[in-house]
Amino acid sequence: MNASAFLPTLAALVLAGAALAQPLAVRESEGARFVSGGVGEEERAQLTAMRAAFNLHLIFAAARGGNYLADVSVVLRDATGRDVLATNTEGPWFLAQVAPGRYTLIAEYGGKIQTRALAVPASGHAEMFLYWDDPAALEGRGMEPERERKTAPRRR
Repeated sequence: MNASAFLPTLAALVLAGAALAQPLAVRESEGARFVSGGVGEEERAQLTAMRAAFNLHLIFAAARGGNYLADVSVVLRDATGRDVLATNTEGPWFLAQVAPGRYTLIAEYGGKIQTRALAVPASGHAEMFLYWDDPAALEGRGMEPERERKTAPRRR
């Protein structure tokens, strides 16, 4: 390969690699910091490394099969009724850093709303798994959890 063809090819490969390795964006809403993702192994690895910096961990999955769900509408409301954050997830994992206290979580997927009370501790974290019936997952089109890890825990 001559030098004039090599340099543009090398530059394209470097840019493609940088695009793949971009960190997930931490966003802010009403003073709460949050990040979501987990669609691929790389994103799950990033979120796993970030978990300690967030005190609320949510995972969204289909009730049957445990397939992960994305594009879940999430609203977190504090004890005074004020929305602390409102967003749509970019993947099945959602991490947030909020003030310790009691909250109402309102999550919607596929037109079905779930409301949960949760308490975020002053130290450590709160973790919650939410499940929906997902027609795409039932037809085999949902996002498969990675094979090495077990599916999300079942509701009891």
